[in-house]
Amino acid sequence: MAFIGLLGRVAIAGVLSSLLVSGCQAPARATAARATPVAALQATIVSLTFDDADADNFQAATDLRQNGLPATFYVPSGLVGSAAHMTWEQLLTLQADGHEIGGHTLHHVNIGDMDATSRRQEVCADRQNLLDHGFKPVSFAYPFGGYDQAAKQIVRECGYADARTIGAGPEHTPIPDLYALRAFPYIVSDTEFGKLQRYVAATRKEGGGWVILTFHHVCDGCDYFAVRPDVLAKFVHWLAEQQSLGRLQVKTVGAVVLGNASP
Repeated sequence: MAFIGLLGRVAIAGVLSSLLVSGCQAPARATAARATPVAALQATIVSLTFDDADADNFQAATDLRQNGLPATFYVPSGLVGSAAHMTWEQLLTLQADGHEIGGHTLHHVNIGDMDATSRRQEVCADRQNLLDHGFKPVSFAYPFGGYDQAAKQIVRECGYADARTIGAGPEHTPIPDLYALRAFPYIVSDTEFGKLQRYVAATRKEGGGWVILTFHHVCDGCDYFAVRPDVLAKFVHWLAEQQSLGRLQVKTVGAVVLGNASP
């Protein structure tokens, strides 16, 4: 009786032949039904970003190198070489290791609170400094997450291809605004490995997307805006494992934006 309900008005005499045909076609139909949602999924891409060129970031890059993962380092060029900041030589070493060096204003200032002339000086002169020292800056991050429409326009006019904000991740495609890339909230001193893992796992579960994570200091108790070295090391190792299993990709921000790799 179940077959009668399934076949509708098909004659009883044709039941056996219909079953044979449908039995041959069922796997194809099932495959097509499964393929539709899978095709609609985005890949999961993770970008590790480090703000301010803090000196402790250079040692943290050892974990990245050992696991073969790239990161984006946003540099306020006017502070390079000063106390507690990386040197130009260290930044060149990071670039040689495959990391991206991006802009972060000359003096790490909130350009959302500045006049147009000062904003342009902070953004454009910072990028020119990076160019003069052998870098190819295409990505920018707003210090303190401060920006408005005018700030976005200046970042674009100074030659950047994208700019990162804070607090509304994950990002998805199509990216609504390359000059307001949506990152997760700052990683701070009480952020544990499990929370970082959940940011990524939840994005995968919801269909994929671009997970942009923002770090500052890498130390144990030196600053509120810091990640513990053991937490970062564990997370980086986990990301490398997940990437080797084909579950995600770790890319610099510039590689995603300019490499035409849809997150």
